Amino acid sequence: MIPYWKTLALSLALAVVSGPVWAQATRTISNREARGDHAPVTVELHPGHGVTLNFRPVGAVVRRAWLDDPSQVTLDFDDTRCALIAAPGDCAATVIHLRRIQPLAFPGLPATATTTLTVVTDRDLYTFQLAFPNSGAPAYSILAIQPEAPSPYVSAILTTQIASPAGMRWVERGLLEAQRRNLVATGDPLWERIQALLEQLRQGRPLREAAQTAGVSEALVVRLAEFGRPDSGITQGR
Repeated sequence: MIPYWKTLALSLALAVVSGPVWAQATRTISNREARGDHAPVTVELHPGHGVTLNFRPVGAVVRRAWLDDPSQVTLDFDDTRCALIAAPGDCAATVIHLRRIQPLAFPGLPATATTTLTVVTDRDLYTFQLAFPNSGAPAYSILAIQPEAPSPYVSAILTTQIASPAGMRWVERGLLEAQRRNLVATGDPLWERIQALLEQLRQGRPLREAAQTAGVSEALVVRLAEFGRPDSGITQGR
């Protein structure tokens, strides 16, 4: 006869194996991937299931998030103030939950197979491509954004180009371009931090020190410089 404790252990093991293993599965992506530097990460939302975007590993605080097409998905935050349209500046979330819903009809909004989610945090800008498959099962329920150390090449660009007078102008123009794209607005905490960064640079502070003092990620500064540089991009150098 099999002892009771062995029977119980076997029953528990079978319950774990036979359960929905995707329920707590976590997909990990780098901060660079989440920003969509080359192409937005695709997040699949299956019927009856949601996906949680976890920004806590990178220490990012979500200030604003919006959908190009809100007809098929809802957003929820771990800070209830983020859902209040009247006070978007008070939002300080670290987690966003995406939930697929039955498509809604919005006058003047064309139906799309995918849509873009844009997230503005106190340090970075993120874009995700949302897809809505009607078959298959979700492979994960949590998408965790992980920090990454800047490469020596990126560090060299930061110290030799962006800290120069021309580099500061790129960042200034990039900030205006981000404003034009509705990624940041005058008076936002992120806007004020970029202004503090620029003031630090004008005082001759090294970029890394200026970014740390202002509370802005170096990767965000590079991206703004890419927005503002008139040629093909900062990473090509001169």
